[in-house]
Amino acid sequence: MKRLLFFFILVFGLQTAYATHNRAGEITYRHINGFNYEVTITTYTKNSVAADRCDLTIDWGDQTSSTIQRSNGSDGDCPSPAKMGELIPGTDVRKNVYIDVHSYNSPGVYILSFEDPNRNSGIANIIQSVNVPFYVQSELVISPTLGGNSSPVLLNPPIDDGCTKRIFKHNTGAFDPDGDSLSYSLVECRTTDGITISTTYDPAFVQDSLAIDPITGDLIWDVPQQIGQYNFAIQINEFRKNANGEYIRIGYVVRDLQVDIKGCANQPPVIDPVGPFCVEAGQTLSFNVTATDPDGDPIVMTAVGGPFAVEPPTANSFNAQGSSPLTGTFVWQTACVHVRKQPYYVTFEAVDVHPQPLVDIFTAEITVVAPAPRNPVAVENSNSIDLSWDQSICDDAIGYRLYRRENSFGFIPDDCETGVPEYTGYELIADIDGIGSTTYNDDFELKRGVRYCYMVIAYFEDESESYASVEFCTALPLTAPMLTNVDVLNTDAASGNIDVRWILPPELDSLAFPPPYSYNLLRATGLDGTNFTQIQTLTDTFFTDTGLNTLDSAYRYQVDMFSGVNQDFVGSTDPASSVFLEVTGFDEGNFLEFTHNTPWFNFQYEVFREEPTGSGNFVLRDTAYSDTYRDTGLINGDNYCYRARAFGNYTVGSSNIPSPLINNSQINCGVAVDTAAPCAPVLTSEYICENDSLILRWTQPNDPNCVQDIQFYNVYYKGGESDNFPETPIFQLTGSQTEIVLEPASDGRPLVGCYAVTAVDDADQDVGGEANESLLSEIICVEACPLIEFPNVFSPNADGQNDLFSAIFFKDIRELRIIIYNRWGTIVYETNDGNAFLQNGWDGKDVFTGQDCSEGVYYYVCNYSTLSIQESRERTASGFLHLFR
Repeated sequence: MKRLLFFFILVFGLQTAYATHNRAGEITYRHINGFNYEVTITTYTKNSVAADRCDLTIDWGDQTSSTIQRSNGSDGDCPSPAKMGELIPGTDVRKNVYIDVHSYNSPGVYILSFEDPNRNSGIANIIQSVNVPFYVQSELVISPTLGGNSSPVLLNPPIDDGCTKRIFKHNTGAFDPDGDSLSYSLVECRTTDGITISTTYDPAFVQDSLAIDPITGDLIWDVPQQIGQYNFAIQINEFRKNANGEYIRIGYVVRDLQVDIKGCANQPPVIDPVGPFCVEAGQTLSFNVTATDPDGDPIVMTAVGGPFAVEPPTANSFNAQGSSPLTGTFVWQTACVHVRKQPYYVTFEAVDVHPQPLVDIFTAEITVVAPAPRNPVAVENSNSIDLSWDQSICDDAIGYRLYRRENSFGFIPDDCETGVPEYTGYELIADIDGIGSTTYNDDFELKRGVRYCYMVIAYFEDESESYASVEFCTALPLTAPMLTNVDVLNTDAASGNIDVRWILPPELDSLAFPPPYSYNLLRATGLDGTNFTQIQTLTDTFFTDTGLNTLDSAYRYQVDMFSGVNQDFVGSTDPASSVFLEVTGFDEGNFLEFTHNTPWFNFQYEVFREEPTGSGNFVLRDTAYSDTYRDTGLINGDNYCYRARAFGNYTVGSSNIPSPLINNSQINCGVAVDTAAPCAPVLTSEYICENDSLILRWTQPNDPNCVQDIQFYNVYYKGGESDNFPETPIFQLTGSQTEIVLEPASDGRPLVGCYAVTAVDDADQDVGGEANESLLSEIICVEACPLIEFPNVFSPNADGQNDLFSAIFFKDIRELRIIIYNRWGTIVYETNDGNAFLQNGWDGKDVFTGQDCSEGVYYYVCNYSTLSIQESRERTASGFLHLFR
């Protein structure tokens, strides 16, 4: 109530106490050290009025305040040391800067704010703006765990012009000196004590929608309809990762800006989009920006952004002017100091030379990436690999990340591709702290005969990563025996056979290890078995292992080699397993997976299928080039048996190693059965508020992996977001029906609620099969569509027409209370009984005296709650009402 009375005092009771003054402004801050911050208030005021502020009072947010003298411009009428501010040439705008330093006592969240008695007059979306105080705030977070923080610097002034019927664009030109992540949102302007001004974006005052790009900060008004001055507010939020890897807001700046919309027939220029760009630190980024004016007017192009604000500012100033089309060249000599995870943004502005100039803006994204570590080298030892590279040329790097894979990938990064992407198959093997730590010894699970390749990157404190180095590769010396075959000859649960073969070390020093040679053959059960047991001592390099359960298990082998009459140990092979074939049924097919654990690489599989089943006759079905294969076109319920033949080689590529290495899997069988549920439908909706009807539509994803054997669809409903869907759907529709129109149900079920759809297949029509139901589609929740409209005129003169003031239309209203004020802010009518008001209305009499109210303008405030799937929300409808007798 106090806020409402305060509003009426402003609207009806006050006379102009101050000359028109404040147009725009913000508060920014810079971290000095510890808990010490330099804070800057910047305001933009009308120069032509008598009002002036030689000083302003700032609330530091810690229950203290200070008076700050103005610090910019020349000396003037202000008492020393305050200056008179800075007149922006060619305008009626004065820029005023107030700077002070404040020390806080402890960590915390502090709201910095200042309030000045008056805005300028005539702001279209702030009623009686001349009497509305100007208030701006910013948030400062002091957190020892997050480090010191400086707010974004706003490089574009907050005074801008536009035209009716023409799209309006504006950008603050925010640059964060700490490299924090920024996001942008529109908020309401504020007045006394930080109270928000509800008319800031009210459609009654701002006829067309405003939106802001949350990433670039481009404010777009599409399109202004009415001449006038408008004030809006942009909140620029800063985010930084904490120790848990979560992004935490560490402050914000709110800019209150003013837009002057005029009537004009001019058309704005158009800037051709450019970017995004990525550039290696140390390289010069150069690109052209072109603007065209539809009217053929000359153009002036400028730019602001981070590259011009960094220290030192190494981007060339951008200022181009001339006839349309106009092209300017942006040039930035980058350096390591510019490397950071967050991109830089440059906002280009094109203004046409016209009596009523118009503007277009475009914000380009630029990321500066550290160069890759140079001259990497891999050198093999007997059982490990030594890796080294040059120190990063960027002194801010804090360490390196080392990646490894078997054999090379051929990776060449795109301009904006930093680090080592997962798709290359490289795996991180070491995080190495310290920019000077440029060596590493890799001895982790290395195998002979495998060519190992590496890439290394530098990383930085803000988690940015350099480009990846070139691939550098080597292999261990071939000084130990090498397995070549673990070949399943016979599949049986008790009498299976496996052929095991190996070769002498290709690089054997026969002087150090002379013949005769002998071998111990060891075996472990399973693909990854490590419990090796010696099963045979041999002088040959082959052995057939018998009496095995090859039906249910793979086996893994290792060979130890000995030299000479004294049986000196030469070395051991790397273990190798047999190929184990797994078969899983799906709808009209079987999925085959070939699993193995070998030091060689299997690059191809021949797939054999028994035809007919039980005949022992295996026919080549197909060739697979990965570890999986799908056999399709089968009959559900039938059994199919398979065997795979693998072809592989050692990646080291020695001519002394046989290639290809051919090994068979065991025989395994599977039944084709439909166990795959359809993919969840893609659900959309259309709620027609006026007709109180809901249309649900769905489609199946356009994905070849999604089965399409849909028999019917289930439609589920729940009344609230936090409720669970019942097991029983409200509708079951045939597979050809993909749309349903819903209206309030006769059983009392409203449309308000949440809906989801599932697809059910026809697997229950197979012998022994069961239908499969998909996951729920995306849940679509339908909120109430509350509507309430009031007339702006009524005449309580008992003529039977417009005698009562009430809502002329309402829908989905739960509760309502209304207060009506006269022009002096006195209540003449109020009720909390919404039903009574909607049925009977206000008859134009003072509810307290019973007397007829006089003709004139009244103001109503209606607070109402609506039907909702969540907790009921309160809304407000307000406006002016003219009473005629």
